[in-house]
Amino acid sequence: MVTLRNNSPRFSPTNQTFELVQYHYRAAAYTNNSQSVLLNMLSSEFAIIDNPFEETEPITGLFLLNKNLFLHTKLRYAFYDMRGALIEKHQLPDITEEWELLFMEFTSFTNFFAVLWSGQINETRLLLFTSREGLTIPTVNMHSVITMKKDRSRMYCCHQEDLYQVSEFEYHETVENDVVVGAEWRHVRDLPRYENDVKETALQLKMDQNDRFLLASTANGFVVWDFDPEDPISEEAIYLALPHSVRNISTKLTQSNSVMISSKVDYAVAGVRKNLYVWSVKTKQLMKVLDAHFGRIMQLEALTIGTWNSVITSSIDRSVKIWNINNIFEQVHVIDRHELQIDSISLSENGELAVTVTRGCVGVWEIRTGRLLSKLADSPLGAIVTHAIVTPDGRYIVSSETGKILIWNRVTEQVLSRDSQPGCMQINFLENGEKFLAVSCPNASASMAAPGDEQKLLAHAIVRGIPDGQTVFNFDYPVRLVPGLPFRCAVVTVDGQHIVCASIDKNNKDSIWVYNANNGMHEHKISLKGCNIKEMVSLLPLQNKPSQVAVITNEKGSIMDIKIRKHVRSIPKWGGTSTKDGKFGLYAPSRGGLELLELKKGSTVKTFIPKVAEGVFTVICMFTENDEYVLYYHSGRKTLRVFRTSDTEMIANYRMQAELTSIKSTTDGKSLVLGTVDGCISVLAIADPQKSEMQEFLKQLPSRDANWKKKLAKQKASARFKAAMRLASISTRFGTPVDEDDDDDDKDNEA
Repeated sequence: MVTLRNNSPRFSPTNQTFELVQYHYRAAAYTNNSQSVLLNMLSSEFAIIDNPFEETEPITGLFLLNKNLFLHTKLRYAFYDMRGALIEKHQLPDITEEWELLFMEFTSFTNFFAVLWSGQINETRLLLFTSREGLTIPTVNMHSVITMKKDRSRMYCCHQEDLYQVSEFEYHETVENDVVVGAEWRHVRDLPRYENDVKETALQLKMDQNDRFLLASTANGFVVWDFDPEDPISEEAIYLALPHSVRNISTKLTQSNSVMISSKVDYAVAGVRKNLYVWSVKTKQLMKVLDAHFGRIMQLEALTIGTWNSVITSSIDRSVKIWNINNIFEQVHVIDRHELQIDSISLSENGELAVTVTRGCVGVWEIRTGRLLSKLADSPLGAIVTHAIVTPDGRYIVSSETGKILIWNRVTEQVLSRDSQPGCMQINFLENGEKFLAVSCPNASASMAAPGDEQKLLAHAIVRGIPDGQTVFNFDYPVRLVPGLPFRCAVVTVDGQHIVCASIDKNNKDSIWVYNANNGMHEHKISLKGCNIKEMVSLLPLQNKPSQVAVITNEKGSIMDIKIRKHVRSIPKWGGTSTKDGKFGLYAPSRGGLELLELKKGSTVKTFIPKVAEGVFTVICMFTENDEYVLYYHSGRKTLRVFRTSDTEMIANYRMQAELTSIKSTTDGKSLVLGTVDGCISVLAIADPQKSEMQEFLKQLPSRDANWKKKLAKQKASARFKAAMRLASISTRFGTPVDEDDDDDDKDNEA
């Protein structure tokens, strides 16, 4: 997809609606503060129009013609030229204040249609006001829905009270001596009724592109009327029911989910929630359900011109997709994903399992096959999951869910330990996964919402054993929460002997508190007063020095020695990412650029991406686990670039399908696991052409083997058989029945 022109008037309020003229060279929109913008998309010229009415009358809609712009409030409307100059203002005549304008459609300033409503969400009353120069046309009362044919000669609406049967009206003019002296909307007929139209609410009416079909959206399905005079599909209303528990909703009065008819008039396709539903028009049977988007479908339009037999969908996930109806019944390969975005990823040491965190559950994935093995939630209906990590051996999962710390048996998917700890901020392993540290701050959310620049709270740290969940020790320390900065997590030194926390001193200034990781004893405090550290963002343990940690700020990284309690040195521009040997780090500002820093002197030794002013975007950069590659994600470009550390050569530029939220490298550094906002995880292999062993690695992947499913089934069958053998062996060993006769003989011999 190519962007032809990017026009941005750059005014801050939120757009409420957007209109294009017939030939798509002009556009108009209005905002929530009643400002309007008129844009020439060819020249990028635009005009900002302030509300022409009083402040008590906000703009509620607009309509755009080739030469004029119309703005309206609840009962008044204004007329502009294409330069944004006001020509005239007017008010709807003979309309009481109980009505408000819902939308207007103009052909000129005096010739227009206006649909009015009560302004109450729970009321569906509508009123059609028709204006023709020199004529007084009676209004038409209706409710719920309205639509017209392209020539505006016929109108369809729900006219009868307490009934959702659709009626047809015709626009009729009275002519005397070749002069139109009167006009009115005449009731022509009532269309055939659909099932349960007394109770089932009509939400939307819409004509198809050729005015052959009238399409209605109801609460539980869709209705189709065929107006073909020669060969209609049916003389009756065709009712297409949605599956049980799936319902249409009204996004605005007279607007809801849409349905379209294919060019061959054999299928009807509708978009509800995030799925596409396909019915056979003749049999009324639901034929297929497609998982179309990872967000709600906002608009569906038919593209059935010429040889095209397609449907276009746009979604709240910010994507537009075109579906070929001719191929809609081809085999579908389902890709596992979560309903919500992935917040974090944890990998087992062997790289076979990935544990993901979404707001509603913990996901367990098999990395090589990409299968979602299970979704774990202690309270499936109301779970709020914030953290989850998997032990290095992959046997246990520790998670934080709705104020509780849970330890899961990964194989049996059972909770082994459950303990209350609300407000969990972090979970880290100790002693290679035999213990874990959980730090909580129960009042953090309320404190951040309270007024004031900063808040002083108490963090509660608990170390528990795995898998029993028994508390080994706990301690409290004061913390300071600054609006706009995340919670500053505690870290464990590389030798596992100390827990280092970001705390505060008596003067409410940042300091470092050091605790013994074996018994939780507080050892000492380190003041940052003389270190020229403005605002601590995070702590980082140095991989090559067990006694040193780095204090990361927005401007630099400062290395502190917790053994001698002194500031060692400061490294300008360092953001906290370093190699395992602690020699090199990365500098990746949000405005663009990527550099390799030598951490001993703080100088730039290599440049991966030159400094380019691309705007301020989210940047994620890191080394792979073996330090051979540098990963760089840019939210503006939505690309993940991979550079070789040794020579700064870019070996990959991967375009993401959705915004990246989490990234992890496997222990061997050969693969990357990505989590995105659409709930999917992607596993990428780093195919470095200079490494011959990567070719063999790629050959062994299941995706390169046509028979991998059969082999996987055999492996699982073998594993199940071995497990059954072990159970049989155990039951034979401990469950052998006792022979009572032998016991009696033994007693006689003893006697």
